[in-house]
Amino acid sequence: MNRNLQVDAREWEKIEDARAATNPLFNDNKLKLGLFGMNAGWSIFTKAPERYQADWNRCDAITAQAQQLGLETMLSLVGWGGRRELEPFTWAAGLAARHPDLALVSTMHVQLNHPVFVANAASTIDRISGGRFGINIVAGVTPSTFGTFGAPIEDHETRYAHAEEFMQLLRRLWVEDEPFDFEGRFYNVKHACNQPKGIQSFPAILNAGTSERGRRFACEYADAVFTHVHADLDQAAVQLADYKAFAWSEFKRRVQVWTHGYVVIRDTRKEAEEFLDYYASQHADRPAIEAWVRDLGMAAQSTSDAERWKFERTWAAGGGVNLVGTAEEVADKLIKLSNAGLDGMLFATIEPETTLKHLGNGLLPMLEQAGVRRASPSSR
Repeated sequence: MNRNLQVDAREWEKIEDARAATNPLFNDNKLKLGLFGMNAGWSIFTKAPERYQADWNRCDAITAQAQQLGLETMLSLVGWGGRRELEPFTWAAGLAARHPDLALVSTMHVQLNHPVFVANAASTIDRISGGRFGINIVAGVTPSTFGTFGAPIEDHETRYAHAEEFMQLLRRLWVEDEPFDFEGRFYNVKHACNQPKGIQSFPAILNAGTSERGRRFACEYADAVFTHVHADLDQAAVQLADYKAFAWSEFKRRVQVWTHGYVVIRDTRKEAEEFLDYYASQHADRPAIEAWVRDLGMAAQSTSDAERWKFERTWAAGGGVNLVGTAEEVADKLIKLSNAGLDGMLFATIEPETTLKHLGNGLLPMLEQAGVRRASPSSR
């Protein structure tokens, strides 16, 4: 007999308190920061010669640099479809063994990974990392990714029903000690058991749900919800508050809300905008952008503002929030977003070493002075 593992608000608070002891995704920084897609680099659609591409040694060095600055996380991409990328679970395990402070987040597609495997892989990496692992659950679908596996494409409602059952089984595998049977619409397993358990009761779960159905799934199962934030700060504040109020009213859960942005920092705004124009306009990979937008358009089931923003963003630049200018200008925007209720920002950049240098030299101290972050290890 199946049952969904229900966790009430007080139990979730205990779980989150325990995870905060090991996982920086649950630390007390008002605005948490991380790097996006350093296992790949293909989410920035540029042909600029110096663009970042997946490389283990370079990614390893970037992770060390990010950790020294006190960033919370590195979050991976996964696209398959012939894209150059380091496989997210292996990538996270390798970095977790080498860098003792950051949270490592593996991105995975529900339909392409069995929960019995994911439960054990996550518990293993969580032990390697000392309780710093997280999973970015992708319930959506792009035809190019699923075509690589010859897998069928589920409709919008079916893939969220699939994702819910995935999470129900995954939760039980993480917390139950005795083998159990599970019979569902998508999974039928016998004597399922996951040992040893991870350090965290539940590794951190992240999810980007923008449709109404997606938002409901994210607020019920994720600890951090990704969304495209409205450009108008007043509307962004309403949007962010609405996510958190919905999660609490419907599920008695407190969720973080994160977004991502493309970042270029220079001594002057003119220099920053010139470099943005160089890589995102002069060297834009237009066929790749068109293919990506076509994939998203085929998968999108919503006509909400969030979905329209997704298509209207400059994907060649990296998508998301425009973080282009001087360190002071970028810090000011981040502080305003934090004050509007944003909990986390992932940076997309074709020049991670340069970006991290600018963070350490100017931007992070400004965020610390504004009270949205505590002092980083390198400045203590």
